[in-house]
Amino acid sequence: MRLVSDFALTPFPQNAHHDAMPEVFSVRTGCIFLRVKAKPGARQDSILGVRGSELVVAVRVPPEKGRANTEIARVLAKALGVSRDEVVLKIGGSSAHKVYTVPLAAASILGKLVSAV
Repeated sequence: MRLVSDFALTPFPQNAHHDAMPEVFSVRTGCIFLRVKAKPGARQDSILGVRGSELVVAVRVPPEKGRANTEIARVLAKALGVSRDEVVLKIGGSSAHKVYTVPLAAASILGKLVSAV
């Protein structure tokens, strides 16, 4: 799985809850809310980077019957080192703009991932 693409990343505003955390995610009671821009039908599964205030995730499967949502959760779980069951789609089932929740245990890895891309 490829984690970073060669496209130019746009700067993003800082989260009001914590200076060092980009707006792409926010820490709430018990979990992290992660904003995702889905790119279904890609050549390979990968995390492309941050665009605006969203983590861009490309998956090979088409956006049919929730298959892309499931695959995005799998890609995120693998990148964050958590179980697939711990990555839950909360908003955006039929939209390209989604919000997933991930466990607090993934905060440091997520922070490194977002700052690296």
